[in-house]
Amino acid sequence: MTKRVLFKLFVEEKNVGKAINVMTLAGITGFFLHKYRGLSPDKFKNLSKKDLEDVEKVYDIIEKESDKAVVIGTVIKNEKAKKIEELLKERMSDERWTVMKIPILKVKVHKV
Repeated sequence: MTKRVLFKLFVEEKNVGKAINVMTLAGITGFFLHKYRGLSPDKFKNLSKKDLEDVEKVYDIIEKESDKAVVIGTVIKNEKAKKIEELLKERMSDERWTVMKIPILKVKVHKV
């Protein structure tokens, strides 16, 4: 059986269209999107322990300092994941993006 991975592509919100085009070029037709706000490590490491203990302050920091981003996810064969990475390097070389590949050990569908 061919190994499959949960492929997650993290991109800035402004680059969602470009990222979906890359996925489509690689032959991916089914995926999910999840919007989120993220803090990069360089912004996060400047927070003190006291800052992190104040929930309201944490929310305020996230609101002001975080970047709007989207996770695009799909379950695909590992070979297809390599193809997407090649296309990302080619088509989105000047943009910020992150790829995460998580091996799929089992899929069990209870009801369809």
